[in-house]
Amino acid sequence: MLKITITSPTKCFLENPSKDDLALIKDKLTYTDTSAVFNLKNLNKNKWLKENKPYTFENRKKELEAKVKNCMLNFDQKSGRYWFHPGSISYLGLEADISNEIEYPEASKIAWRKPLPFTLYPYQGESVERLIEAKHGCVELATGTGKSAIIMTLARELGLKTAIITPSKSIFLEMLHNFEHYFGKSVVGAYGSGKKRIGKKLTVCVSKSLTLLKKGTPEYEFFSNMDVIISDESHLNAAETLETVFHDVMKDVPYRFFLSGTQVRGDGKDKLLQSIIGKKVNSLNTREAVEGGYICPVKFFIFNTRSNDIKDYKDPLKIKRKKFLYNENIADISAKISNSAWKCGQESTLILVEELEQIKMLVDRLQVPFEYVHSASKANASKYGLETRKVDQAVEAFNLGHVKVLIGTSCIATGTNIYPTHNTINWVGGASEVRTKQGAVGRSVRVLKKSKYKEYHKPKAFSKIYDFNVENDEVMKVHLKKRISMYKETTNQIKFLDI
Repeated sequence: MLKITITSPTKCFLENPSKDDLALIKDKLTYTDTSAVFNLKNLNKNKWLKENKPYTFENRKKELEAKVKNCMLNFDQKSGRYWFHPGSISYLGLEADISNEIEYPEASKIAWRKPLPFTLYPYQGESVERLIEAKHGCVELATGTGKSAIIMTLARELGLKTAIITPSKSIFLEMLHNFEHYFGKSVVGAYGSGKKRIGKKLTVCVSKSLTLLKKGTPEYEFFSNMDVIISDESHLNAAETLETVFHDVMKDVPYRFFLSGTQVRGDGKDKLLQSIIGKKVNSLNTREAVEGGYICPVKFFIFNTRSNDIKDYKDPLKIKRKKFLYNENIADISAKISNSAWKCGQESTLILVEELEQIKMLVDRLQVPFEYVHSASKANASKYGLETRKVDQAVEAFNLGHVKVLIGTSCIATGTNIYPTHNTINWVGGASEVRTKQGAVGRSVRVLKKSKYKEYHKPKAFSKIYDFNVENDEVMKVHLKKRISMYKETTNQIKFLDI
């Protein structure tokens, strides 16, 4: 039987593997970086760079070619053994005799400053228990099912030096607020978004900020000596961020927990993600969560429309931009839904977009109080007559009912708690699983009646999610077909509408 010795949280060795074992493991630990493939394809199309700066072209080409194929099986010259990351073990599908030499500090439960005002659902309690038992593992729970409560309970039950790692400013601010509220500022630190409070037992962080740590600094020493990592929405981090934070800065942290609504990536690096997040110990999909009454039911409506742009484009990204994102007909439909939803039904609407141009198109059409958020610079926003906004303030204005429409880019598409989504308009398009499930579906399923905002809004028995079928473009039809297949994981209530 294959023998594996785990010597650290990020390194395990193969003990005298056969040639067949090595070949099989190498194959299972090799992946193709599709983003590098895409960039290489675009580079080869760049005739100007190739002709005018051949040295730059060739260097860039070699750099990208080296990134296409990646193998996570490594050879240690000193010991003469092969090694890989322990998180990959459960994904190899092989029987193995595993020896674990990691030392885990004993748990020392800490007190709540204010206890959670609810009892954990069964799947939440199971997630806590199974993660602690696994010591290194992940859960995949549908958006809106209360991952924050699981994270806080994990931190409390272990009571050790813990880093709670978030992928964005909006998620960071919300998580920090929760931790300070339930544990108190005396035990909660913060690192990211301009905040640098270290030395506390529990520290909420932004992953990008951890990649900037310099060896030898007090901050680097503090985080590298943590006992526990808890990562929220782990799949959202860039691949380089994942490697730097979890396989470098925090390579020796023993307890490692990862939570997400979708433990997949869209760039071919799922095997890299698996090597970091470890074994999946619990899961709950959106349909199961709806049936259990944990999140709000949804209904989907697809509007049949057309693009006024009849030009042919070869680049799929340009096709999407010209035929879908800049589609005046979609802008008209979105504004009509939003205006009439409030004027006729006292319902609020969330509109998810991708670019500033779309926000501008909507601003010119909306007739009810609205707010918008984006992550663009002040200079870029001003080109469209737009301003910069604070995400947390805009979301709170929508949750409180001060505005009836909230328009947002990816800065609020994942991990942001938005409750009065009687209607959600998915004007993002594409076929990304993360942007579809975590975006349109994920932002729509928060249960309004269980939130502190319920008194400000009409009751929400279910959410209506709107999407668009651009009938005169085949690429857009393919994208929609893929989105619909994801929608069907939640419900079969999908209806096509003509204008």
